[in-house]
Order: sequence, then C-alpha cells, then structure tokens
Amino acid sequence: MTTRTPTSTRLRREFHLDGIVQGVGFRPFVYGLALRHGLAGYVLNDASGVTIGAEGSPEQLASFARELRELAPPLSRIDHFSERELPQDADSEHNPDYDGTFHIKASQQQSAATVAISPDQGMCEACATDVANPADRHHRYPFTNCTHCGPRYTIIRRLPYDRPHTAMADFAMCPRCAAAYENPLDRRYHAQPVSCPECGPHLSWRSGHGDALAEREDALQAAARALQTGALIAVKGMGGYHLMCDARNEQSVARLRTLKRRARKPLAVMMGSLAEAKLHVTGSEDEWQLLASQARPITLLHKRKNDDRHSESRQSAAPLAEGIAPGIPYLGVMLPYTPLHQLLLEACAMPLVATSANSRGSPILIECDAVVRELGGEIDGILDHNRPILHPCDDSLVQWAGGRRQTLRLARGYAPCTPSLQEAVKVPLLAVGAQQKNQLALAFGRQRIYSPYIGDLHSLPMQGHFEQTLATFRDLYDLKPELLVSDRHPGYLSHQWAKSYCRDHGATQLEVQHHHAHLLGVMAEHNITGPVLGVAFDGTGLGDDGTLWGGELLIADIQGFERVAHLQPFKLIGGEAAIREPVRQLLGLLFESYGVEQISALDIPAIKQLPLKRISNLHQLWHLGRNAPYTSSIGRLFDAVAALLGVIDTPDYEGEAGLLLEAAALQLTPDELPFPLAFGLHQSAEGPLQIEWAELLRTLINEQRKGTSNARLAAGFIRAISNLVIALAERFPGYPAALGGGVFQNRVLMDQLVPGLEAIGRQVLTSETLPLNDGGIAAGQLWFAIHHLATHQPATTGCATLSES
Repeated sequence: MTTRTPTSTRLRREFHLDGIVQGVGFRPFVYGLALRHGLAGYVLNDASGVTIGAEGSPEQLASFARELRELAPPLSRIDHFSERELPQDADSEHNPDYDGTFHIKASQQQSAATVAISPDQGMCEACATDVANPADRHHRYPFTNCTHCGPRYTIIRRLPYDRPHTAMADFAMCPRCAAAYENPLDRRYHAQPVSCPECGPHLSWRSGHGDALAEREDALQAAARALQTGALIAVKGMGGYHLMCDARNEQSVARLRTLKRRARKPLAVMMGSLAEAKLHVTGSEDEWQLLASQARPITLLHKRKNDDRHSESRQSAAPLAEGIAPGIPYLGVMLPYTPLHQLLLEACAMPLVATSANSRGSPILIECDAVVRELGGEIDGILDHNRPILHPCDDSLVQWAGGRRQTLRLARGYAPCTPSLQEAVKVPLLAVGAQQKNQLALAFGRQRIYSPYIGDLHSLPMQGHFEQTLATFRDLYDLKPELLVSDRHPGYLSHQWAKSYCRDHGATQLEVQHHHAHLLGVMAEHNITGPVLGVAFDGTGLGDDGTLWGGELLIADIQGFERVAHLQPFKLIGGEAAIREPVRQLLGLLFESYGVEQISALDIPAIKQLPLKRISNLHQLWHLGRNAPYTSSIGRLFDAVAALLGVIDTPDYEGEAGLLLEAAALQLTPDELPFPLAFGLHQSAEGPLQIEWAELLRTLINEQRKGTSNARLAAGFIRAISNLVIALAERFPGYPAALGGGVFQNRVLMDQLVPGLEAIGRQVLTSETLPLNDGGIAAGQLWFAIHHLATHQPATTGCATLSES
C-alpha cells in the first residue's frame, strides 16, 4: 500500500511505451518502480505495448518517468515513449484504478496486434547461480529461466505472449512455480517458460533409433559418457538439434563431416567458459565481449598458433582437432547459452563441436522423429527433452572487422529483429529476400520485423522452411501483405513466390536490383535515405544490363542509383559450373589476353593439370558465349586469384576461396610486405568508369613464376582491393561511403579499408546488426518499399509489377 499525499498536490499521468516491452519483465519492473516512488495506479499490456496510469506528486512522477527509460529491464527496448496529463474529475477518489495502491492489470487480449517478439536469450547470471546452488530448487535443472533469459520466439504459438499460447501450455506449474509466476517482485513473474524439476520439461537419453534409455540426470550423464568415448550424438537445444562430438577427437570430427557431407566448411565449437575459450583462440576486448554477451553468438576468433605458449594453462590445453576448421585462421566459438548446454559441458569437461543437426540442403531439425528418420542410423544417441520447439532457429554468427561488429548470420539471440519506424506504413509490406542466405522482412504500422536466418533456397525442404517461416509471422500478426518486394532475378525462388502471391491475392510486386538492395540494407540500419557512395562487392547478382554484377560503385539513395564504376566484365565459362570450378573463372580472365597455346604454356599449377583439349573446349565455349555470361564480380575475381595461386581446387562452401586467400595473407612474416599490386582505371567516353584487372593478373602470373610467396601475393591482392576502394572514394567526394556485399566479410580487407577511408575524411557506413551478405537483402528491399508507398499505390485487383526508378 502506497502512502497518499493530499489530493491537491497529486497529479495523474498516462504513459505509453512500445518496442520490446512484453515478455521481458517490463510490468514487474514498472510495479517495483512505482512502489519505490510511492505512486498509485496501474500498468497493463495493451494493443501496441505498455500503458501506465500513475498518480503522485509532480516530483514523484518526474523521477518515475526518467527512471522508466534509464533503468528499463535488460531485454527490453523502448522505441516510443509518450506521456499525457489526465484530468482529476470529481469522482476521482472512487476510481478503482487509483485506490491508493499500484497494481498490474490483466493484459488486454487484443495486445497481439503489434507487440514486438523478443528473440530467445541466453541464460542470465542469476539463473546460472540458481542452477549451481545445491540449496536452490532449480539446482542442476536444465530448463531454468526467468524474465531476463530463456526461449521466446522458438516456443510461441500465437500472441499475446502468454503461457497458454506457448510450447509450455501442457506443463502445469507446481505451487512454488505458480507463486513465483504470480509475484510481481519475483524475477520469474510472468516468465512464460518458468518451471522446475517438479513440473517442467525433462531430459531423456535415447538410442540413435529413438529408444528411451535413461531419464533426467541419468540421461545427462549418459550423454556425457558417450561424448567422452568419442560418440557422435544429437542434442536438442533451444531452436533445434545440434550434432555434437569431442572437439579434440579427429575421428569423431571426420565422422561428423561425413554425415553432414561437409568436407572442409568450418564447424563451430562450444566451450564451457570464457577462460577455456582463451586457451584456444585470441581476441580483443571487443571480441571477448561479443562472445560472452547474453545473445551468445558463434564468434569468429583467431586460432592460437601451436607455438603460442603465453601461459602454463595454454601448455596443458589439449589441442582441438585440425579437421574442425582446416586451412583457415579462424575458429567459430560459442559459450553455453542454456543450462542444459552448461551442465553437459561441465559433465564432459571438454570442448564440443556443435553444428546444426540437418542434412545438406535441409533446415535444422526440431523433432526427435525427424532426427531418427534422417540421422538415426549414423549417430550414437540423442539427448532429447519434451519441451516442443515450435520454430527452428539457428545459431547467430558474428565477427569483429574494421573496428566494428559484423553479423554474418542473424538468428538466435538477435532475431526476430524488430526495429521501429518513426512513421507508420500505410499497408502491410513483405520483402522476400534473396536466393542465398534468405531472410524475410516485414513492416506494418510502425513495426519492422527481420526474420531469423532461413538459408539457401536451392532445395524443396528449404523452400518449405521459407514458407513456414513466412506463415509464422503472417499468423502471429494476422498479416495480409499488400505490397511485396523481391530481387529482380526471375530465377530466384523468392521472386517466383512473390510473383505467384501477388497474382493470387491481388497484391503489388516491387523489384529491386540486388546490389542496390545491399546498399539499401546498410542505409536501413542507419536510418538514412542517401545519397551514399555505395560499394557493392559480392559474388553475383543480376544487373540492369542482363549481366551478372558484383563489383559495383553506385551513387545510391532510396529512389534508385547511378552506376558510376564497375569491374571490367569477364565471362563465367559454364555459368554456375564456373562457380563450382574456379579454374574456369581463371580461364575466363586469361582468354581475354592469351591464346590457348600461350595459356597451356603458363606455369600455373591449376592450368597445367588440364589437358590441352579441355582448355580448347572451354575456349570454344568462351568464344561462342554459350552459357558464358559476363560478370563484373569482385567475388568471382577472388575465386580466380585463389585458383591461380593454387589455394583452392573445388570449393566446399561459399566464400571459401576468399577465406583461403585471407589465410594466406595472414602468413606474412614480420619482414615481408604485401607485393605491390594495383588495378587500372579507365574512363570511357560513355558509361561508367571501368576497373581494369589485366595488368594485375599478368603481374601475379609473373611473380608466381619467379617464386614470390603466396602470402605476399595474397596480401598484395587484398591490399589492392582496399587501395582501389579508397581511390574510387577520392574520385567521388562528398558522399558517405556505404560498404555492402559478402566480399566485405574479409577481415584483412576491412581492417585496412575502414581506417583508410576514414583517413581521407570519409564517413564509413557498414552493416553491424544486420548481415552484410545476402542475409541483409530483405532489409534493403523493405527500406525501398517503405519509401515508395507515397508514389506507388498497391493494386486493388490483379498483379502489378513495379521496378525501381
């Protein structure tokens, strides 16, 4: 009971807040804050956020309003804050909302309309303490959580976010959990997944064929023993199953690779603590903070070298299997993000490989039956539990490059990402993203939503995952998009789906060029409309001239762009086949300057392996232009240079060539310098500036023949890219430089380029919270659509298709 001051000195105010303010402990925070300030009134969840009615003195209300924003719960985010004075009518003394107490009112059921869904969050320190405390009823309980941590997105069926609408609906709370759930001063107040060993989910240990073998603590210990003996098991986590094995065991890692059909693609390692991680990788303070943040992303960190002996503890650390991330200088590390993972790591006392349990071309598995069906014959056991996963969600992937965070995969801990808009959109919008690294983006009212990572849409299972993810958000918010935006490439599944939807539902389809969308994604993150000097370097995307772009300099804003420079085009012999066989890309460059006999005589290992007849056949395809589209892609140039230097033959994963060149560049000894390489620039009478590569390629060939090390040549090539971008920026002054596209995932490049651009006084804009690769395309598409609503009205019948101006 609060103490009332005389009515004449008390005022009433209504506060409204929206953003991430539901399901994150906001109402109990408001309740406690009101009690401390002696206020009367109420707090409730309403249609778009949280509404507070408060009565108190002007001083009390002012302090309360300030602390609402300054002390908000850690998982909350306030996007909009408003307050207004309420009249004190004659009947005010009898108003039950202001009866001298402060109380939490029941949620209004229509609150599902616009509330932002919080991403799943890693275990908080308080819950970790409970799990470790023998006197606490959550001791060693794998599903311990509170309002500050635990699952959100992966367990929600519908809004509002209340327990009956989640995967916890069938778990009736015991009296002690119910008491905590109902107590506004308890940190588990209205934590929808709250449970304990008496009433909540529990573990089971199963054979690979799904037979139950042990329960609860016995299940955990059985799984740990299996891992210690070299087993390969599936573990049900928060957003799906992981495949896990001893990260020190080469044979187990090789088994996992065979099962996943991943010859060399790096695998993530889960380590029990930050201290353990520091035994195997090095990092800056910024990188350690990223790794240990509550989102618990996979963080790419530099491997410690074998001869690194900075501490006694380092000497005693057993080395990790070389097969985890072969040939590259980085290791993807994550820390346990659930009590289950923490308990398992402690029981095993060793680092564990943790990669998504799915076959190639399929989404992460979320049901035990599916694990048994797809993987059961190849794994040694399943550590399962009976809390359903309703929506799959992969692990987020981040790194530190160019003095800032880069998000390579937006998923658990970060997504759904829900930045607000200053002004409401007129109609519901949907951006369907790209073909690779697909993600979705939606807007309605003042809300934007970026979905978790979906993946590459090359298979029927992944296309089904795309549609299921879209259905999740359409159902949660009862959305019927009226304006859809897609990439211009007609072969993209996402483009085809949008076209079909518009035809069937009478919606309008906008198309945005791929590289413009990359830059728009950067602008969306920084909430700007341009113009910017956009540098879009990636693999390939369909250009306005019908060729495949990827080395573009665009002066861009939200209306459109001007292509002011690009890499001199060359042919991809065999189209997609060239991407799978980089020597074809190298030949596409060489055929521009050399004949077949000259090329066969070059001292290039990748060329010398080819019979003269094959070179002649490929030359014929090149000459005729059959399935040999032109490309201006810097990403494809990276592939060709990697083939020239002999660091890659057949790629195992996208971006491997660039990563191996980066690894080679990092092998420079202290007394070596990057070999000086440079691109030419040619301004034709008409058209954009051309970036010429012929002389650079000739120099690489000559220096390789002379015996110049790959380290010097790779470092020189990357530095030449950096110098090129800086030189182009100087030619087009007056604009901030926006960097977009997967090439800028190269840390060696970014660590040179960002300081170099800043040194010439250029503001550098990059994606930090959104993916800078194709995962950010949907965000850029959505930004385009948001700013075209004023000029493009949705169709009322049929299907209209509109291209950017």
